[in-house]
Amino acid sequence: MDGQRRFMEPISPCPQCGATFAEPGVSCASRFDRLLALDHSRTEPWGTRHGLAFAAFTLQHAFGKPREALERAYVMLYRVYEFGDDRMKVAGALRGTPPSSPAEWGVPPLPPVLRGEPAWGMTIADLGSFSADEYAGLLDSWCKAILDRLSVGRLKRETT
Repeated sequence: MDGQRRFMEPISPCPQCGATFAEPGVSCASRFDRLLALDHSRTEPWGTRHGLAFAAFTLQHAFGKPREALERAYVMLYRVYEFGDDRMKVAGALRGTPPSSPAEWGVPPLPPVLRGEPAWGMTIADLGSFSADEYAGLLDSWCKAILDRLSVGRLKRETT
């Protein structure tokens, strides 16, 4: 009976990003832990994209994070997707410098980060199984969706 009850319980969305998972016991944190293991394997396509995945997850799970961490995550996504900078160079530069404001990176101020909004166009739940064939494209879509939701994405500006 306990197994049936658990199966019939509604799935609670993540209070920070709104993601839902069909599997019991799966959460954004457990999915991110799995992704970090792939990132730290240093194999492609995950290893060289760690900074992007970390930035995306941080911005969608902002509760309790210092503003400085959110700004660095925002700078990472903005420099890569709005300016076209090389992701590895941006990640290296961010790691090698003391915390600074987005303005020092030529990036506009961080807009308010939304929490628990179903309007996040995409979440870590949408990255599927992190398969090598799809991961890079899905990660790019996730990062761009975050910028779009923060009303700073290139697509958002082109359509308004």
